[in-house]
Amino acid sequence: MAHDDRLVRFPVSCPTCRKEVLAEYRQADVVGALVNDRPIRLYAPCCDMSWTASYIEMQQIRAHFGATRRDTPGPSPSGIPLVKSREALDD
Repeated sequence: MAHDDRLVRFPVSCPTCRKEVLAEYRQADVVGALVNDRPIRLYAPCCDMSWTASYIEMQQIRAHFGATRRDTPGPSPSGIPLVKSREALDD
């Protein structure tokens, strides 16, 4: 059985200083969390801060991951709804 070490990157906002940083996680971990509605732990090195992604952050990750997956061949993982953009979530 092959071990999947492909990585995905997406922006997160540090809850302390609000700086946007690029997070990098194993694709299998992100897909598993999104499909199975499990929490994702986020990390911002700027303030050495770790937290559990909020509902809105999870939606933003879904949106970012969905946009990334549309650029790759093959079907996107089932069960991952797409949202238009981060700005759409704030409206």
